Amino acid sequence: MKILIHLIFLIFLTQNVSSKEHTFYDLFRSGDKTLAINMLIQLSENENLDAKYLLGMLYYDAQFLKLCDIKNFCINNKRKAYEIYIDLFENYNDPRAAYALGEMYDEQFYIYTSNVFPNLKKAFKYYLFAAENGVPEAQYNVANMYEFGDGTKKNIFEAVRWYLQCNQSSLCGAGREGIDDLIDQLSTEDVERIQSLIDPNLEEIDIRITIAQNIVLK
Repeated sequence: MKILIHLIFLIFLTQNVSSKEHTFYDLFRSGDKTLAINMLIQLSENENLDAKYLLGMLYYDAQFLKLCDIKNFCINNKRKAYEIYIDLFENYNDPRAAYALGEMYDEQFYIYTSNVFPNLKKAFKYYLFAAENGVPEAQYNVANMYEFGDGTKKNIFEAVRWYLQCNQSSLCGAGREGIDDLIDQLSTEDVERIQSLIDPNLEEIDIRITIAQNIVLK
């Protein structure tokens, strides 16, 4: 199954863009990553949800971002990321965390379970929650899983619905092109019903690392 990966953190942090003074982004890019992350941990402990989410992303991709020289940061770091996302999902209904959990179960992160294969049913569960709450990447993945019957029963009606919902966003805004073959399998009544289910006002949730520029460090 094709999925849309959201972690482009390294690319983002090497871009030359302006940001507010004293943000996590500033401190991290200045080279003092240890101080930046320690301050981020403090914010997370004070229930700053953006800081929690960002910390989860850093733990998740610590090896790729070369953060393992920071003391203890890479010890069980993927489990730490998982626990942060579970907390955000179960206690705060955070759709960003739901999407991240979906990716974990989609990509064979079996260290969190007793299984050695992807758990697509669990991935679908988390993706669907994120999709219903405005994450375009999740909407695409849900559509794809309905199309091919991955983690859920194959359902062309729902596949078209979620592809078209995703097309309301800046991520997937390609109109009906590309899914004509799916639409052709549906009746006119089904297509009309799908159109009535599309919410053009659903708030688009950004799961990308751009939140780093908005987390102010004291």
